[in-house]
Amino acid sequence: MPLSQLSVFVENKPGWMSKVISCLDEAKIKVFALSIAEAGEVGLIRLIVNDPERASKVLEAAGFSLAKSRRNTEVTAVLITEKNNISKVTKVLAENDVNIEYAYSSGTPVEGKLVLVLRVADTGKAEKILKANHVRVLSLDDLKKQLQ
Repeated sequence: MPLSQLSVFVENKPGWMSKVISCLDEAKIKVFALSIAEAGEVGLIRLIVNDPERASKVLEAAGFSLAKSRRNTEVTAVLITEKNNISKVTKVLAENDVNIEYAYSSGTPVEGKLVLVLRVADTGKAEKILKANHVRVLSLDDLKKQLQ
């Protein structure tokens, strides 16, 4: 099942990431993974958190604009192991004609291992392919256990 990712639009200036993270900290929302992208004057902070619905409400109440399209909100998280390394994961998806639009890693390990967050065009197809190739796809519950 795809994970909900928050995509927060901010000005590409010092202090904006701190404002976003501070709002989440004050609400006791924990960040599992994040990525920052920029496009000139605009920044986009992508976050995986332990309570995406509440985090959305907190950030919107603080005046932040969040992306709402499925393209910006659904991602897949996979556990990277020695057997199922990044090379294998990306190769399996490529061989099945699944394009990776972007990826980033977690700030919090799961079972001492890296988690790769992937945005693909069809998360359902990607997850089915990955599971069929014995790659562990993580759920929100899996991530919440790491953030307790």
